[in-house]
Amino acid sequence: MPQPTSEAYAFDPLDFEDTPRGDVAPDGAAPQRIASTLRAAGIDAPSSLYDEALALARDGHLGQAVSRLHMLLCLDPDDGDALLLLSRVNSAQGRSSEALAKLDAAVAAGVVAPPGFRDLLESQLYADRNREEEHRNRVAAREQGELKGLRQETRQLRTDNQRLEMEVQETLKRERIWKLSTIGIALFSTGTVLALMILPPITPAAEVLTATPIVENPAVSPADIPLDPPAAEIQQPPAAAPVAAPPVAAKPSAPVLKPVKKPTAAPSAEPVVAGKGQVYTVQPKDNLGKIALKAYGDASKWQRIQDANADVLKGGVALKVGMKLKIP
Repeated sequence: MPQPTSEAYAFDPLDFEDTPRGDVAPDGAAPQRIASTLRAAGIDAPSSLYDEALALARDGHLGQAVSRLHMLLCLDPDDGDALLLLSRVNSAQGRSSEALAKLDAAVAAGVVAPPGFRDLLESQLYADRNREEEHRNRVAAREQGELKGLRQETRQLRTDNQRLEMEVQETLKRERIWKLSTIGIALFSTGTVLALMILPPITPAAEVLTATPIVENPAVSPADIPLDPPAAEIQQPPAAAPVAAPPVAAKPSAPVLKPVKKPTAAPSAEPVVAGKGQVYTVQPKDNLGKIALKAYGDASKWQRIQDANADVLKGGVALKVGMKLKIP
């Protein structure tokens, strides 16, 4: 659909520069001349309009009655009876101020006002003004109440925003603490594992004894090796040979063999638990890395304990003394 252009609005409905239809300039007396012409022709238009307006007012058609009376007053503006009837119709419509003005115009035209009618109109006007004042007061009170409610809601919203900001800051703080603690535990576990990898393994004494090489001497038979030589032979040095005797090569002494102890078994990789059901009770200065080191010999397996006790730890790593942990 094409949009209207500015040419479509070239006509100005408020421009009343039309060409007059008559040669006589208007003097405002056309209604009176019409009424005079009608009377000369024997037509009483004002009386007919008055009777129609009265009949319409009795039937409750107040708007049509007002239009007939306005037509009558155009023909005869000084018709006091028409002004009085119009005042009564306006009073019935609840237009007290207009009714009072029309009553004053009727009295000025020589019509006697009905007794008590002015007092009735003034009381209606006073009541209308009171109702208008009460309405304004109610509107003002409602506006004040709404404004007060809006201010309270604004204050409540500000309080809620401040509380939410504090909760967000507290949550961020807890998150930072949790991250730092997790990083610390991870670094501690990594350092423990590196220390275990760097330090040399401790060999039991029995393995050292069994690993000592024994020098074999073919000149010495196993029967010649005393299992438990006397203390005198160990403490006393061998006697020197006589000078005159030819040098004799001394027999090499066999190494003293001690009883070989049975090597102890290597520490088991099974978890160290307390009580039935593989439950460990947290001790002072314990953490998941230490408990994993005790249980598995490997501190890096602390996450297995954390996963097995998610209901107790609630996703964290903080421990309390006396806490019961399941060792998976």
